[in-house]
Amino acid sequence: MKLENDLIRIDVTTCGGSLTSIYDKKRNVELLYQPHEDSWQGQDIFIFPFIARLKNGYYLHDNKRYDLKNHGLIRYMVGEDTSSDNNIKVTFKSDFKTLIRYPFEFEASINYSLNNNEITISYEIINIGEKTLPFELGAHPAFKLPGIKRSDEFDISGNYIKFDGVKKLRLVEEEETASFVLDEIDYLETDVIALNKKLFNDINTIILNAKDIKEVELAKRDGSSLTIDINNATYLALWSDKKWGDYVCIEPWLGLPDYNEPEREIYKKPHMILLPKHERFTYSYKIKIN
Repeated sequence: MKLENDLIRIDVTTCGGSLTSIYDKKRNVELLYQPHEDSWQGQDIFIFPFIARLKNGYYLHDNKRYDLKNHGLIRYMVGEDTSSDNNIKVTFKSDFKTLIRYPFEFEASINYSLNNNEITISYEIINIGEKTLPFELGAHPAFKLPGIKRSDEFDISGNYIKFDGVKKLRLVEEEETASFVLDEIDYLETDVIALNKKLFNDINTIILNAKDIKEVELAKRDGSSLTIDINNATYLALWSDKKWGDYVCIEPWLGLPDYNEPEREIYKKPHMILLPKHERFTYSYKIKIN
């Protein structure tokens, strides 16, 4: 599925409803990471109903165990194209397969629209069941970075994450496998984070409390930039692989991965959004090509 105007063209797949291309028509350049064999095979993820991993891969509901893969359900589903002339929309609905792993009825959609040099990505979660719907929600776009492929890594230095002013950043600390949450700690007081592979070797995923973060700019070594308005997301994650990937993921999250000593019962887990029956929840963020 394609959507374009004079400045931007985007491509979206019904597999997970995710982006596969953001093309800057003005500069004739691809802005979304394009997978290659020695790096991550993803590009973008509609994260629902859990962010990242569950400890030991499971949670409980009414004392029954349910198993889910990394980042939940939607990334593994094929949605229905419900687009119009001015937007791309992909819709996912619970079915007998999802109910085995997540015993809640839902309708989840992702919508893409363009306004000049700006992409708006909107999520809508509808509780179509008779019990409260517990979930987390997140985005996972991977932006292509200019750099140099060296003998031991892809050098992404010279690219920066810039904040809208100096921030007292709070880092979500993870345990030694870098999969599960321990606590929040003071990290840096800065207006910029320099990107390099050492950073992502030292901290697998940089998860920041986004209370004071409105937007971030990805300033690239070639002089171009993107601005991501995270629109009141509770956390902001930055991730790249440790060696070869020529990208950085900039991820607005409404929630966190499981804690190292997790609450197993889904309704009692911290950070869960609890949506009453027949209600809907919406969230959107924006990508501006500067």
